[in-house]
Amino acid sequence: MALLAPPAAAQTSQDYLVRFTGFLGDLRLFQPDVRAGLSGETDETAQVAIAMNEEATAAFALFTRTHVNQSVTFTVCGQSFENIAVQAPIETGFAITQAMPLERAMEMVDALNGLGDCPE
Repeated sequence: MALLAPPAAAQTSQDYLVRFTGFLGDLRLFQPDVRAGLSGETDETAQVAIAMNEEATAAFALFTRTHVNQSVTFTVCGQSFENIAVQAPIETGFAITQAMPLERAMEMVDALNGLGDCPE
């Protein structure tokens, strides 16, 4: 179940797999909220493409609507990626990470799909 929370709420990365953190609060997504696959795959790197279920998509849309023209942090399996600037509300329920080593990306995809733990 997707969870919108104020930024001061403490939670460990074991409690959620995907997190968007902004000035006005957090959006935490749990394994049942998402499905993942590889994108932009090369012999050495890949991105993790994350598709959200209907409830998470609605929560993500609300989160992005409240953070237009603000920078948010995108975290997957405890790894933070560059802050992204929300230019407009995102209604699609889809997010993608930056490129990373292929093995790590594959481990994250497995974790997001409930097939393993997040990589250390």
